[in-house]
Amino acid sequence: MNRLAIILVCVCIVGAVSLTCADSQSNLTGASVSSIVAEADQLSLFTEANKQYKDEEYRAAAEGYTRLILSGLRNGEMYYNLGNCYFKLGMLGKAILSYRLAERYLPRDQDLQTNLEYAREMTRDKIESRQFISFLDEFCFWYSKLNLKELLLVFLAANALCWGLALARLWLQKDYLRYLFLAALSLTMVLALSLGIKVYQSGFSADAVVLTREVSVRAGIGAGSTALFQLHDGVECRIIQQEQDWVKLQLADGKRGWVESRWLGRCRLQSWPMPPE
Repeated sequence: MNRLAIILVCVCIVGAVSLTCADSQSNLTGASVSSIVAEADQLSLFTEANKQYKDEEYRAAAEGYTRLILSGLRNGEMYYNLGNCYFKLGMLGKAILSYRLAERYLPRDQDLQTNLEYAREMTRDKIESRQFISFLDEFCFWYSKLNLKELLLVFLAANALCWGLALARLWLQKDYLRYLFLAALSLTMVLALSLGIKVYQSGFSADAVVLTREVSVRAGIGAGSTALFQLHDGVECRIIQQEQDWVKLQLADGKRGWVESRWLGRCRLQSWPMPPE
């Protein structure tokens, strides 16, 4: 009976990771069949965008990096370069949003972290973050220090270890193998939970950033509703409800209200950047 339970647990873990792998690979690549830029032209467009940035033509460079990302070339360097362009243009919201998406690929990059923190310091509204994800960043170091692919590989390694210990225990009736298996199983479950949250954050995150210089947060839907307070470019928030073209947001300090969705950028790889006009 114990052996059957061990095998069933391991099978369930393998099934869960298979689904996670499918979702994570989709979120990480972001490539589509209908690419805006042919693969052969990506190198020349990347070189041109880098030259435009060096020549301080930041708007043109931002358009180039945007086209590259939308063509399927999604990686941390592209989002980081895009964020630098927007920061030079004084568009703090778009810069912060781009930097946060770059974090998905480059969680340990010191230059990226420095630029993101500096951009946050430049925002007009100072709102301290007290989110659950902050708890994960502080106490679950692997969540913040590993990107999605790296965390997936660690999970697969832990899962393989769990399988190995389970099979070893079937043949070797040793008490220490039982404790090792339980430890490996606990580690695998913690990593599975972390991986699931990271996958959700990658594709279904409710986090958003204000992208306009100033927007009024209202008590209800419609421009005629009472204005509760104003937010400015670069404020980070969470979307908790959506009704047509309006969304209800919540700040880290608990304040809530409604704004038009067009003034916010969602922290989702599939939603940013927008196609150049």
